[in-house]
Amino acid sequence: MDTVTITGKEAVAATAEGVRASVPVRVLVDRLAPPDRMDTGKIILPDGVKSVVSRGPMTVMAYEMPPRVHNLKWIARDSPAPFGPGAKYRTVRLAQPYIIVLAVFGRGPDGRPALTGSNECFYRVGPLKSLADELLYPALLNCSKFEPEGGHPLSWICTQYLKLDALAAVADSNERLRNAITALLECLLDTGFNYSSENHEANSWFSESARRVGEPRIKTVEDWQEAGKEDPLFVLNVKWLPTGRSLAQVIDRIFLNHGIDAARPATSSDIARLILGSART
Repeated sequence: MDTVTITGKEAVAATAEGVRASVPVRVLVDRLAPPDRMDTGKIILPDGVKSVVSRGPMTVMAYEMPPRVHNLKWIARDSPAPFGPGAKYRTVRLAQPYIIVLAVFGRGPDGRPALTGSNECFYRVGPLKSLADELLYPALLNCSKFEPEGGHPLSWICTQYLKLDALAAVADSNERLRNAITALLECLLDTGFNYSSENHEANSWFSESARRVGEPRIKTVEDWQEAGKEDPLFVLNVKWLPTGRSLAQVIDRIFLNHGIDAARPATSSDIARLILGSART
């Protein structure tokens, strides 16, 4: 039988197979935290955050950006390279529907929430009103599709140039969260859209959408730009690719990808697995 021993500030798990691991008691308590309650404590939520879901040591913030026309740095048609230092860019003005960004926070070295590199982006054609609302895939470069999708984000935001260590070093908790959300949005919308996803992952959701949505107004960025000049809100009537999942289901999936199950531990073996998992991360 697996056993758990708590002595002083340390919790030690020992499995029947002889595997041992230990974590600080405070880490174990975080993993055994009671069910979520509606309380942000001393945190003032950043503007645009519609929902906050925490489970164990991780938190997902759902940020919503309303429809608008964005000036985007988009790879040029005559770019000599599909991505990287040799890529050439142009500015395009593309109407966007509701953009939903799921900012995923783990625990930093100081034990407080710190942005991870596992963030995701989606579309909606209406505002979020419930965790049961469905999310749609975003027609954006640098939002990656993985094959197979198991264990990977559904729509990963490329965060190569995001300075996660610097964001985690901010002392004030409110400033840390605001800076993290701001930096993530800048990484998504301001750093340059290129064909990195097409070369490093299975594809981008822009290329997938252009091929599969069947909407001539978004077939190319030139078509999209022209359609937006006539009606910036046409994007609310496009049948974007469905994820087939609600916001709650996508958030659950993020937690599961990080080894965090919704089920509450009920035995010493359950707690031992939590300790073993925490010791490895």
